[in-house]
Amino acid sequence: MRDAARHAETIDVVGARTNNLRNVGLSIPKGHVVAFTGVSGSGKTSLAIDTLHNEAQLRYLEGLSPFVRQYITQRNRPKVDRILGLGATLAVDQRRLNRNPRSTVATITGIDGHLGLLYSRLPVIGSDAGTMGGCLSTAHFDRHSPEGSCAGCHGVGGRWQAQEDLIITHPELPLFDGASPWFAKWRSGEHAFVPALAEKRGVDLSRPWRELPGEFRHQVLHGTGDEKIEATVDMPNKNESASWTYTSTQPLRGALAEVERVFGNAGTPSAKQRYLPYMRKVPCDICDGSGYAEVARFVALGGLTYPQLLEVEVRVVRSWAENVAGELSRSRREVGEPLLRDLSRRLGILDRLGLAHLQLSRGVTTLSGGELQRTRLAAQLSTELSGIIFVLDEPGAGLHPADKAHLLDIARDLRAAGNTVLLVEHDPELIARADWVVDMGPGAGRLGGEVLVAGTPDEVARHPASLTGRYLSGNAPRLRRERRPVGDDTDWMELHGLSAHNVNVNRVSLPVGRLTCLTGVSGSGKSSLLGVIAAGAQAVLSGAVADTVRSVTGAAGFNWVAVVDQEPLGRTPRSNPATYSKAFDIIRKLFGGTEEARSRGIGAPWFSFNTAHGGRCESCTGYGRTLVDMHYLPDVWVVCGECEGRRYKPEALEVTYEGMTIDEVLKLTVAEAVERFPRPRQLAETLEALDRVGLGYLQLGQSATELSGGEAQRLKLASTIQRGAASRGGGLVVLDEPVSGLHPSDIQRMVDAFDVLLDSGNTVVVAEHDIPVAASADWVIDLGPGAGPDGGDIVAEGTPDTVAGADTPTAGFFRRYAAGLPLLGE
Repeated sequence: MRDAARHAETIDVVGARTNNLRNVGLSIPKGHVVAFTGVSGSGKTSLAIDTLHNEAQLRYLEGLSPFVRQYITQRNRPKVDRILGLGATLAVDQRRLNRNPRSTVATITGIDGHLGLLYSRLPVIGSDAGTMGGCLSTAHFDRHSPEGSCAGCHGVGGRWQAQEDLIITHPELPLFDGASPWFAKWRSGEHAFVPALAEKRGVDLSRPWRELPGEFRHQVLHGTGDEKIEATVDMPNKNESASWTYTSTQPLRGALAEVERVFGNAGTPSAKQRYLPYMRKVPCDICDGSGYAEVARFVALGGLTYPQLLEVEVRVVRSWAENVAGELSRSRREVGEPLLRDLSRRLGILDRLGLAHLQLSRGVTTLSGGELQRTRLAAQLSTELSGIIFVLDEPGAGLHPADKAHLLDIARDLRAAGNTVLLVEHDPELIARADWVVDMGPGAGRLGGEVLVAGTPDEVARHPASLTGRYLSGNAPRLRRERRPVGDDTDWMELHGLSAHNVNVNRVSLPVGRLTCLTGVSGSGKSSLLGVIAAGAQAVLSGAVADTVRSVTGAAGFNWVAVVDQEPLGRTPRSNPATYSKAFDIIRKLFGGTEEARSRGIGAPWFSFNTAHGGRCESCTGYGRTLVDMHYLPDVWVVCGECEGRRYKPEALEVTYEGMTIDEVLKLTVAEAVERFPRPRQLAETLEALDRVGLGYLQLGQSATELSGGEAQRLKLASTIQRGAASRGGGLVVLDEPVSGLHPSDIQRMVDAFDVLLDSGNTVVVAEHDIPVAASADWVIDLGPGAGPDGGDIVAEGTPDTVAGADTPTAGFFRRYAAGLPLLGE
């Protein structure tokens, strides 16, 4: 009885060995806000999510269906002797961020379901609504359903259409000498017919495009109709120096129709991407771009139709819900009040998480990493459950210090409702306000995996071996960076007429060869402005036109542009740090070059787990895991029974290099690989770049699906550093929230990486909430003054010292940081 009572108050972990955990034993108090901390890769996620949450999920699945049990063997469970006192868990894991292009803020949070019920049940509809006698269902308010989608665009809202101004970008130049990025390269067979048409019409193509006869220009763009043009085409042979020639007679289709034809025939998203610079999405004429059928566009509730409501900010939807609740007739209160009450609670959580500026229709692909993380968090926190263990992975990621107090309030509300909140967190300001702290370490990867100290924040602050404790006590070293001067001799890139989401700015100036930081409260427009800057520079390099910026000057010196975002590296377990960084190409050559491999007549391709008929395990096709269809439950990945997760056939595992098999190399951490592979030089430099950005703890073969957005971003940054070092000319590198998911002690490495890029002659622009990082930049652009429609303006710009003197929320935190004061107050 005494043990049962104790387990009702604690979660007891015995012998946890998942990933890098080293036989961890721990008691976690229930009914508290518990922070799991430690340097990046120390094992806090392995303990909180990969052990506690995953074990709770497996227990739940086993309880649902005996069918599931046959697939959940000990090999697929977290490596732990036992966990006592573990209840149901809900987790928001930043490693599994959904970027489905059809997902929106409304769909992720479940608000679309509430609104569909409200619009289908509350309005009084007559038979003139175009429905069957006025009978409505939630499907009428789902643009992806047959009932709810527009007949013209099938719910898409419009179509991609080729645009003349994107095909002819510089009409002051000749067609084949700068007037058109489309005609600058051989992009389709129709190119050869334009000179034939010019010869037939007596047109001189060396003249500027705008000076050519209007009829000729019209036919180049819109085609010759039924008139056939004869042209002789020389086609180079891919494998030989010779070419072959053919003559064809056919009408000219025209560049506009040709772009749309090749776009439509492109079989993959990456292939379609090649033609998007010449196209613009044009709203559907029938639904005005909403994608909804007539019913959704006709039915109004509280003065707004369903598509109209999705286009306003969350804060406006809250007011709308209050108005609708106040106007309910007595007969409709029984249906409407519960729905509106739950809807208001969900909207309120979005507001408290700093997301009131978002529209419900906002697509997840347009959200920053922090905004997407908090949107998913809002979906989990909207439930009115008690006795649940909430596991929140980096909930403070992407939050401006001004917004973090609300996150703490929500965690305490969950605790007050009888729940336990486990935070995987790096922010010392949030950790200091937890009830209990579990600090992992002492290092990362195989140097971590132990509980350094578990106790109150004050107890952790006093622990001599805890890096986190030093930040909690205020004794940790401050971020160090020598700012580069911005003066009269500095070159500038300027963008004019910028417009995207809530950003509408006349001019933005960025110093070339310097580190610029975009700051501002959550939702002020940082990510949107960052995207405009990248698109503007890319347009200059490609000779195209960006819809979001009118003109760009000072970008001619850039040879390349790199967008280092938090998008996943791959969708399958095959993608990993070794394959993404190209290190695995070199490693496979090393194995293929061994005497043992040569004696067997096998080379480097044989060691690829992406290639059939080689050394990979064909039972799992090189995944190391197999996907089990759980019918009505979510599919489950289980360890391959044939190769036991090693990915390869036994014959491949008999070949060794420096005493290691190919799968043992993939199990090395980056830091270990740096020591084991001092040569060849190209491999050593690749591994050192990964280590430099703080990824020394990652295994080379760790699945990309298990990486957080921040880890994926740092992998991309490592590749960009190598590109910057190898490039003959400077590039522009833009990063959104680059220190997201990093322990304060690891942020120094990231800032040092920025300087490596600058030393190679590149320009770096980051959007960041972290005050120490922003204060270390050479130039700061502060956006605001608020979020959503209240933001999008430049409220201060200059050196950090100049911005600190402004009257903005960020400036106040700059002053607190300079004075050595806690950012969130005492």
